[in-house]
Amino acid sequence: MSVDGRIDSEVAGYRVVELLGRGGMSVVYRAEHVRLGRPAALKLLAATLGQGDHRERFLRESKLAASLDHPGIVPVFDAGEEDGLLYIAMAYVEGSDLKTLLVREGKLPLRRTLRILGQVASALDAAHARGLVHRDVKPANILVGPGDRAYLSDFGVVKELAAAGTTRTGSFVGTIEYSAPEQIEGKEVDARADVYALACVLYECVVGTPPFHRSSDVAVLNAHLHASPPKLSKAAPDLPPALEPLLAKALSKSPLDRYAGCGELMAAARAAAAPEPHVSRARLALSVGLLALAGLAGAALAVAVDRLAFDGGKAAPQPATTTVLVTPPAGPPPLDRLLLKSKDGRTLNDAAFALINAGEYDRALPFARKAMRDAKIGTLTRGYATFNVGYALLNLGRCGEALPFLRRALRIQPVENRVYIQERITAAQHCAQGGASGPPQFRSSGAGSGPSRAP
Repeated sequence: MSVDGRIDSEVAGYRVVELLGRGGMSVVYRAEHVRLGRPAALKLLAATLGQGDHRERFLRESKLAASLDHPGIVPVFDAGEEDGLLYIAMAYVEGSDLKTLLVREGKLPLRRTLRILGQVASALDAAHARGLVHRDVKPANILVGPGDRAYLSDFGVVKELAAAGTTRTGSFVGTIEYSAPEQIEGKEVDARADVYALACVLYECVVGTPPFHRSSDVAVLNAHLHASPPKLSKAAPDLPPALEPLLAKALSKSPLDRYAGCGELMAAARAAAAPEPHVSRARLALSVGLLALAGLAGAALAVAVDRLAFDGGKAAPQPATTTVLVTPPAGPPPLDRLLLKSKDGRTLNDAAFALINAGEYDRALPFARKAMRDAKIGTLTRGYATFNVGYALLNLGRCGEALPFLRRALRIQPVENRVYIQERITAAQHCAQGGASGPPQFRSSGAGSGPSRAP
């Protein structure tokens, strides 16, 4: 397809401003509506796609795509044919596509991945509800704007010829690295083909390569059809183990075995990521070690007192029975006081987490309070420390005091943590109203039902 002379020319009422990108099947320009002055992304498709059934299919699906109204879908302004070329005019989005982002930054943190793809999943579910299957979900079709605002593009764009990772087998339409087995085999596809593709994108975001990446197109197609999903525990052992069976389900060869929708997939991914926030093992080990030393110091103090009261283990001659009363020093143990001088909110919160898991809520409380004060506003550490203050107070039976901290944690912690925080709020309300006869005790086995660690 010739693109010479397009700059400053007019196509379908749009003035072409500059080239944005070029692929085997299309060219994309930044353009401006001549009458309205509205910026747009103008995609011109190859002439071969304007023939026969392809033309009718493109125009039909473009019309349906234009009817979709969702904040995560790039709005379609217009679509049609002019001078033998199919075109589609869409909203112009500042930023880059996810593929470019991955090339520039490498694999993404899990939380950022879930934030971006959660928006894409919502957009796909909206499209599926209108009877439209995208069939080409891939990083290049996900636009990422300021603040990681994500948009899904390329609804209704037909890709038929083998070029730049896109291939055709029978009636297959899609990009081979992200295509479901039923697409490759030319069978009917539904929303679960997009679930499969979104799972491929999720894997690529957190690992750095697509799950079935091979040295040739034929090998990639064969892997989609016959190979088991790769083990996430080997490719990215630092990620939560619960993600591996989740991806295996989403990448099942049979659509019947996959999640029914993209939102369901991402909800499961958020749940899998929530229970074990990452914590520096070295930092946690240091905190726990210092706390253990504090316990040993207390034991040593007791032995010293015993030596003072009893000379070398032999009872000193006394004219009468004498009672020696030793008053323990006020406040926390000496090494606790030393640790509490730290201004590192994450270290302080780790110490609180370790003490809460040991059932020492009184000792944990000052660590959690100081971590909450020292952590920067808006950080995960501040949210986790706020929850730990409320959690420790709740387990001490100080339910009325716990409620403000738990409610604040509900507002500032990630969405995926709100279910178990709400459970603690309900327990505190019940306790504060006299519904419990003593402090409610919770199993402290991790963030899913107990204290929170900062990642």
